[in-house]
Amino acid sequence: MTLFFNQMLGCLLIAACIGGVVGWLLKHVSAGKLAQQLADVTAMMRLREQMLEKARRQLRDTASVSKTQLGENEMMASQTVSHSSPENLTSQAGSVGSDRLHARLQESEAAGGWIEWLDVQLTERDEKHRIALDEVMLQLAERDQRIREFEQIQKRAEALEAFPTDKAA
Repeated sequence: MTLFFNQMLGCLLIAACIGGVVGWLLKHVSAGKLAQQLADVTAMMRLREQMLEKARRQLRDTASVSKTQLGENEMMASQTVSHSSPENLTSQAGSVGSDRLHARLQESEAAGGWIEWLDVQLTERDEKHRIALDEVMLQLAERDQRIREFEQIQKRAEALEAFPTDKAA
């Protein structure tokens, strides 16, 4: 009987040690990897936000330059009107204004296309990062659940270890 009791106590002690080691490994090994993945995803999202904001600023700058040059074109046309005959005025103002306006319109369209392409790329990458983040969060939840299970097993083992010693005393 004593031999059986000692064997049972030894098995429980070994199980508790194994549970403690596995719990420690789960906390320290997997948490580091998942935390690093989460930090990487967060950094990528910030970088993408910065790229999008930079592209928006460039588009605004292009639009403001276009407005400024359009105003300059109007001033040049009005100055030309005061120095030219009515026939020359119509042809010069129309030619200069339409050429510059057409060039600015093409630049704005190109910038708008570039911004649209960047927005599509960022949207796709954001979706991929959200999926990766969801996976990381799911893995964290699973890891936490396993840790709780191992802690419960360890508590039960400790309770079983304490139970026979109380009766013996």
